[in-house]
Amino acid sequence: MREFFCNVKVVLILFSILFSFFQLELNAQQIDDLKEKKKKIEKDINEISTLIQKTEKESTTSLTNIKLTKKKIDLKNSLIKQIDDETDEVQKRITFRKNKIDSLGYKIKLIKEEYRRIIVFSQKSNLNNNLLMQIFSANDFNQAYKRLKFYQQVLIYKKQIVSNYRKSINEIKDETSKLNENINQLTQKQKEKEREVGELKKDELNYQLKVNLLNKKKKQLVADLEEQKQISKKLNDEIRKLIEEEARKEIENKTKSKSVSINYVALSNNFKENIGKFNLPVLNGMVTGVYGESFHPVLKEVKVKNNGVDITISTNSQVFAIFKGEVRKVIKIMGSNLAVLIRHGNYLSVYSNLTVVNVSVGQDITSYQKIGEINLQKGEETAILHFELWNENKTEDPSKWFRK
Repeated sequence: MREFFCNVKVVLILFSILFSFFQLELNAQQIDDLKEKKKKIEKDINEISTLIQKTEKESTTSLTNIKLTKKKIDLKNSLIKQIDDETDEVQKRITFRKNKIDSLGYKIKLIKEEYRRIIVFSQKSNLNNNLLMQIFSANDFNQAYKRLKFYQQVLIYKKQIVSNYRKSINEIKDETSKLNENINQLTQKQKEKEREVGELKKDELNYQLKVNLLNKKKKQLVADLEEQKQISKKLNDEIRKLIEEEARKEIENKTKSKSVSINYVALSNNFKENIGKFNLPVLNGMVTGVYGESFHPVLKEVKVKNNGVDITISTNSQVFAIFKGEVRKVIKIMGSNLAVLIRHGNYLSVYSNLTVVNVSVGQDITSYQKIGEINLQKGEETAILHFELWNENKTEDPSKWFRK
């Protein structure tokens, strides 16, 4: 009975160790995933820092610079959150390793007890000194053979116990080394967080100084905001006019071609399947103006509405269609350069503030085909592409459609 409970203990210890291994494997994957996310955030911070430096070369503090600085602060907060998550995972790993070391320590204790029991048994049975006497005193050959075989099994069992003991000792040394490594990682994460929090405070102070500086130019800001509203209204009117025209044409041509309608639905479904997979329509850009209603970064009492997103670039940039479709309209809006409207079944993508357009109305285009360019104007360090996405007569949040 005692032997049975001893074996049960060993099995439970082994199960505990195996479970710890499994948990560590999961933990390792989570840490790798967090590192990838952190790397992406750090890349975005570096890109936006470059944009901020370029806008700071301008003679006056701009609204774009303030938006970029706010974006950097948001990214810094995300980075600190990622560091906290990584710290939690490392802490879990430390806990697992400590538990494993404790389990191995208990396993070694059981092995020692088992070895002592075998030694006592061997001494009582005189296996060490009287083996030959026991063999020769056997009643027959069969009994002698069984005694020899039993002795050999005892020796093998003793060797297994010694081997398990050494293996467990080595495992403890290995886990202790890894534990110390994890503790060092934890210390590094804590220092990294302190550094990032310090930089975040500097960025927040810098942001507030810029806001205060630009706040002195309220009249100009209000005038710029009114101009932007007019540009947005004109673009919105053109989009709705196009949607209404196409809806009327669809009713007129409904009985003429069923195949066109089928292709239209198929393209819509194909487009919808790509939610969260689209690249930005420019190669190197940063989303600085978000979709929907938000408070003006300087005029705190004023709410601004954005039907799409604003993407800031720092070099002359080509503009690409996010998906295959047909160019339905190219328009010139005063104060906003050119805009291209592309139909993708039920969906419509809008690319505004282009300085050059390389496509024409009625042209079929492929995914990520170049449709135009945005060129920086003399004396400017940055430019903005305004992008919208419509599902028939309703706007969609483009950020949900872009690859993270």
